[in-house]
Amino acid sequence: MIAYLLAPDLFTGRHINVEIETQSELTMGMTVADWWGVTNRAPNALFMGDIEATGFYTLLSERIARL
Repeated sequence: MIAYLLAPDLFTGRHINVEIETQSELTMGMTVADWWGVTNRAPNALFMGDIEATGFYTLLSERIARL
């Protein structure tokens, strides 16, 4: 998201490991997120959990006004 690049302080999240299941016939293609670090795999994704809404809408309004 471009807003994150412009104002990363508006977002909170955490680094987690995300993999795509390729072995199981029942869950093939499923995205698996290791929220609690139980696999001991290195984090490879930044999960954004929350956004400061007022700041985001202010940023959005300012950018739209420039058009």
